[in-house]
Amino acid sequence: MAKRDDTRDGPVPEGMGRQERFLTVSIYPEASPRMPWIRLRGRWLAQAGFLPQTRIRVRIMRGCLVITTE
Repeated sequence: MAKRDDTRDGPVPEGMGRQERFLTVSIYPEASPRMPWIRLRGRWLAQAGFLPQTRIRVRIMRGCLVITTE
């Protein structure tokens, strides 16, 4: 079992800050029927390599989303 601060790909680059973020899944306000919605924003995205206009890939598994740059 991995330790709480374990990183599979090695250490986080200096200045990148925390490795985890905690968000809440909301309901998209203008959708009918109700639709789950996750909003990601913050300088930490750029520090992780997700700059504006970057295409991303989202891999979907039960209880897990993996977001990587394409």
